[in-house]
Formats: sequence, structure tokens, C-alpha cells
Amino acid sequence: MSRRLSRRYVLARALRTGSTLVIPSWLVSKPADAAPALPTPDEQKAVGAQATEEILKKYPQVKDRRLSPFQTVGNRLLKGLPQQYRQTWDWKFYVLETKEANAFAVPGGHVFMLTGLYALMTTEDALAAVTGHELAHVYREHWAKAYVKQQQRRRVVVLGTLLAGNKGAALGWGALLATVFKQKFSREEEDEADALGLNDMVAAGYNPQGMIQLFQIFQAQGGERASAFLSDHPLTSDRIKRTQSRIAQMGSRTFPPVKPLNYAALR
Repeated sequence: MSRRLSRRYVLARALRTGSTLVIPSWLVSKPADAAPALPTPDEQKAVGAQATEEILKKYPQVKDRRLSPFQTVGNRLLKGLPQQYRQTWDWKFYVLETKEANAFAVPGGHVFMLTGLYALMTTEDALAAVTGHELAHVYREHWAKAYVKQQQRRRVVVLGTLLAGNKGAALGWGALLATVFKQKFSREEEDEADALGLNDMVAAGYNPQGMIQLFQIFQAQGGERASAFLSDHPLTSDRIKRTQSRIAQMGSRTFPPVKPLNYAALR
């Protein structure tokens, strides 16, 4: 059975490092007593690029036939997004070889599918559901908003304070990212990602039942709280009901049939 590790654990593990890399200039330039501001898209992309570099040091990339279907689904979803979302972010899709069952996106547009989860997908529509959910986290800037909330709670801009007081204690990129990625998105943000992901997959020509299938796949793995993805994306019966309600609100539309996905045949 696939190891079911949370997104926060996966990222913290990948980003756990004694890195002495240069502090991001956009944080250095902010006074210690400055009110936290939402990182700009360029700043988010810089964080995401560094996160990707660290993640790829820990997990081998899949570049065989398993990569293409994920990239195809991702790019098909992107075509249905508003132009501003397509152009603002540096979208790229990766498959990582690991028994860990999860998927996640880093700020800026890099989206990761772990083979432990990929192997559980039985339709392209379910794959589109999880991918659309992660795209929504990026273009709705959920990481950036969580970062600002974290700083507001602490009432301090961490790096500004450290740099002003003790250069030896200054955080490198790795420590910054490991700290930031421990945060969980709010229930409202997860619900928003569900709703937008559902709309995006329908706009791209997928069957919305793929999102229901996704949830059912996780439940079949041992219950709602057993799955790694669900430890970061709390699933309840109400969440499934909300998705069913959203599908019902789409009216008597005819959707294309779900398309089977045979992961084993891609090996």
C-alpha cells in the first residue's frame, strides 16, 4: 500500500536543509517593522523556483511515459483558464517517483504529482480533478495569503528582524521555505480550490464526476483521514455533498464520458 504522508510533511522533508543560499532580496529590503504585504507574483515565483530546486534534490523525476498524461491534463486545464492566470504564473508539471501518495503545487505555478497517488487514479477525469484543485491554489495565491496571515499572527517580519539583529541567525532559503510550507490552507481556501477546480475541469471538457471519483478513491484507501492528500485537504461527507450540489447546479448538461486511465500500462 502507498505511504500516505501529508503535503506538509513531504515539503518539509524536501526543504529540510542547512542551506546558506542568499536571502531573497524582496524580503531583505523590507524594514523589520513593516506591515506584511502580499508577495507579488514575481516574488511568489522566486519562492516556488527555489522550492522546486530543493524538492528535485530529494525526489527523482519521472520522465518516462507516465509524465505525458499528467502534462497533457495540466495543459488542457490551463487552456480553459482566463488569460491572466495562464500568463502570470510559470506553469510546469512534474511527476516524482515515490510511494508517498500526494500531489501539491508550490507558489508560482509548479505542480507535482507523486507516483504513490498517480497509481491510484483510474480515470483522466479524477486526475484532472486533483490537478485543477492544485492549480487553483496557485492562481488564487493561497500560499501568499497564508504567509501574510502567519506574519500578522506573529506581529513580526521574521527575516527583517533577524537581519536587523543577528546576521548569524539569518534564515537561508531552505529554512524559510520549510517554515512557510508547514502551514495548512484554510477550509475556505480548500473549498474554493474544490469549486474552482471543478469549474476548470468542466471548462476543459472533463466529466465533473471525476472529482467525486477522486474523493471515493481516497476513501477506499482506508477512510477519510487515512489519506495524505486528505490530511491537508480535510474531506467530510459535506465536502462530497457540496461537490454533488455544484454539479447539480450545472443543470441538465451532457458531459463527456469519463476516460479510463491505466497507470500500470504506462510503466
